[in-house]
Amino acid sequence: MMAQGGEGLGWRPVPVHLVGVHLGLPFRHYLVGMVALGLLVFPVAWVAGGLSETISLSLGWAEGDPAIRRITNLLALAAIIGVLCVVVNMQGRSLMSVVAPQQHLDLGMMARSAAIYTLAFTPVIIIAVMSGQLTLGNWQAALLLLPMMLVLVALQATAEEMVCRGYMAQGFQVLFGHAVLAAMPVAVIFLLLHDTGAWDQGWDRKANILMISLALSWLTTWAGRLEPAMGVHFAHNMIVFTLAARPDHGLPSVSGVAGDVPDQPFDPDAFLAQILVYGAVCANYWFIGLRTGFVASRWRDKAE
Repeated sequence: MMAQGGEGLGWRPVPVHLVGVHLGLPFRHYLVGMVALGLLVFPVAWVAGGLSETISLSLGWAEGDPAIRRITNLLALAAIIGVLCVVVNMQGRSLMSVVAPQQHLDLGMMARSAAIYTLAFTPVIIIAVMSGQLTLGNWQAALLLLPMMLVLVALQATAEEMVCRGYMAQGFQVLFGHAVLAAMPVAVIFLLLHDTGAWDQGWDRKANILMISLALSWLTTWAGRLEPAMGVHFAHNMIVFTLAARPDHGLPSVSGVAGDVPDQPFDPDAFLAQILVYGAVCANYWFIGLRTGFVASRWRDKAE
């Protein structure tokens, strides 16, 4: 254990994924924190469920409305920020040690990242709609819910990135000693958090989630901080929410995809298409946002 704020004594800012290595923390330090997070999620989710149901019913929503369950999920994820804050403080560190160590939170960087990802993702959406691969939802309903969803999805994306690309990535970096190897278990955990289908079905969706996680891990390593990944995560979920909003099915799930999407067996062509499509999105994001330095500068460039 370290004294509170001990990470700030005598060291300069380091990339967020290397904090554990820099401080010489053992993997058990992070393992204990992961277990604590897992145990605390249940009471937090219970409180979030009661709160969201009480508020929804007071607003006249029907009991059992699927949207209530989706809002509960988002509230529970948002509350994890507080839980993570308690865990890292008990371990003698500040919450910023899993976001941008020894730096201030940069909401402008997050907003720029979200804007560039939206710009990079837009051509894919247009092509999918024109080809009939994507059916638009009820955009009027999406606009009515937009103010609430902007807040909830921003908190949800922030919480997931702090836990996955922040805390867990630091722990697996200590364990494996390489950012690529550390990104693999993080991607698997990220998949388990978002996909509830059978292991041998829905491979298009699974490939989608895995690629997003690996891309976000690379972006975090590249920038040395979490705000760019938070922006991408927020923009992706908001885009899909806006497109997929269907009042009769409730809000999109925490991953931004409706839970009633049918599972499909593994299709090599569809799998390759997923890789190519998201490869194109990542290339657009890199060229517009990273190569120009608009979103963030490369960590190595800033350190030199």
